[in-house]
Amino acid sequence: MSLKKVILVAIGVVVLAIGLSSLAHRVADARQQDSLDAFYATPAGVAAAKPGTVFRVETLDAAPVAGASSFRILYRTERPNGTAAVSGAMVFVPITPAPATGRPVLAYAHGTIGQGRGCAPSRRRDPVGSNTWYAQAIASGFVVVATDYAGIGTAGPNLFLIGQAESLDIVNSVRALDQVPGANPGQKWAVFGHSQGGHSALWTGQLAAQEMPEKTLIGVAAAAPAADLPMIISQQWNTGVGWGVGAEVAQSWPSMYPNLDIGAAISSEGNRWTSQIADACLGEGVPVPPLLGFVAAAVGVPYFNGNPIVDPRFAKVAAEQTPKPLPATLPLLIAQGTADTVIPPESNAALQETWCAAGSNLTMMWMGGVGHVAAGTTAAPTIVPWLRALFDGATPTPQCSGVPPVAVPATTLQEAQLLIR
Repeated sequence: MSLKKVILVAIGVVVLAIGLSSLAHRVADARQQDSLDAFYATPAGVAAAKPGTVFRVETLDAAPVAGASSFRILYRTERPNGTAAVSGAMVFVPITPAPATGRPVLAYAHGTIGQGRGCAPSRRRDPVGSNTWYAQAIASGFVVVATDYAGIGTAGPNLFLIGQAESLDIVNSVRALDQVPGANPGQKWAVFGHSQGGHSALWTGQLAAQEMPEKTLIGVAAAAPAADLPMIISQQWNTGVGWGVGAEVAQSWPSMYPNLDIGAAISSEGNRWTSQIADACLGEGVPVPPLLGFVAAAVGVPYFNGNPIVDPRFAKVAAEQTPKPLPATLPLLIAQGTADTVIPPESNAALQETWCAAGSNLTMMWMGGVGHVAAGTTAAPTIVPWLRALFDGATPTPQCSGVPPVAVPATTLQEAQLLIR
């Protein structure tokens, strides 16, 4: 047996031990999820319903937020090809009376959490988690809606890092507020996302006007967004992050791009663990399969056979799913930590240079020493009042004069120069 095989067997033994230690949590979670399946089941007549239709709503006692009534909902959304789908979401409604013009709306897009049924935020034992800023948003007068995304906790597939799908799930969650008790949403809204949710938020900024013309998106915020997919993939394909994100991409992208033979780009070890890693929930319990991926990468066993971006077909898809600069008429705040080991900070330094050169109304917030997981909660106390001010008539000016604190790749700077010519 080769040394690599010996190492992988040893890893398997360690992971098995960890898995056995977390068995009680998984059994308890399975019981909880079984009890929730009826709520999240696809109802009859979904195809005929209008996007944003709420099929089910109930109070969510497991998600207390100061000053708010908490709900879980099941609503109608759709796929990029126009077929109907359903998604769960959480809604937090201030207990104070709504203004005559309706409440300002804040849609939240979560980061990568896994694709298993129990990974959906609205189905978790602790749905709020580290998002303590929900209370700040409520105190600011927002009604908050946080989508699970179609295919997480509901019938799949989940279209991970497919911007057209993410934006549809977000805009239809905003539509759904019209049918939530006491929500009283106004016509203006904003979106905030972290990590994958940052990707979702940026795509929503690009597509919302055509997907939901009856309401007005007035601001976008993203913390550590997964924006430049070719650069991120090129830097992470042979790391533990490559195992986690790669597995979710492998489960999702073939649904949107059936001619993309992504399986051929994945190592034999990666193909063996794809479904287990993609379905493992991050943030609750012990995510055993993703841990295996990090250990495997550390001993030189990558998820992919090589950098998939060298394949023109894969590079084309990654480029297609990279959001384009937002128009100058839509204020945008991006927060990025310099200690991020998931989203390379230089990828968003490049975005700063490129999008500012293209005329985007970008405010860039660099957070020294902040890592990836903490980026959302660290930035939120600044993001929430920044977005709220837009509803009060603030007109931010672009903050493009500052030099990013990390190096911008030269090739990206050349692309930015071509963009503005």
